[in-house]
Amino acid sequence: IYNNFRILLVILHSFKLDMKILKLLILFVITLSSFSQQYITRDGITEFDGSKAAFEPIKAKNNSSISIIDIENGGIAALIYIKDFNFRLGLMQEHFNENYLESNKFPKSTFEGDIKDFDFNKLTNDFKNYYIQGKLTIKGVTQIVNTEAQLRLIDEKLELKCNFNILLSDFKIKIPRVVFKKIDEKVKINLNFKYEKNNKG
Repeated sequence: IYNNFRILLVILHSFKLDMKILKLLILFVITLSSFSQQYITRDGITEFDGSKAAFEPIKAKNNSSISIIDIENGGIAALIYIKDFNFRLGLMQEHFNENYLESNKFPKSTFEGDIKDFDFNKLTNDFKNYYIQGKLTIKGVTQIVNTEAQLRLIDEKLELKCNFNILLSDFKIKIPRVVFKKIDEKVKINLNFKYEKNNKG
């Protein structure tokens, strides 16, 4: 299934598809194989914070991030729909989608990588640190990401927490001069994903 998911990411980058069709395609790929060695989430939490001190907070949360981990080899992939980010103010959300991320043109962000030295059998109720390396694509631009994540296995769920920063300019996201002082070039990304073993197949 992880290889199928990687194929799906290639498809998503190659074609412009309606969001409903994309979600159906994801579910189709997920059901192709046995999930005996896979953990998946469809409601992962992704948050970002682009606030600058002394100005109103520029924050948003996405509660429907999709991700899968192959516990045999530590492969990890994720798919996030840009329009699913929710802001405190509707105007912020409008500018975010229309002016900054152009979500009609670039509806999703993807990540594909590996959890280094991952050993599922060594996971416990306590968080353990791992390094993750992979390719993050935002607004059609792909960059290599190296970050540290925490993983634990609790109540038969695989939980991942991760914090890292990205530079908007690395992904060709331009900040208009009128709001340049309010939005930080360095954006903080926080992930909180709880994966469940999928026994279908």
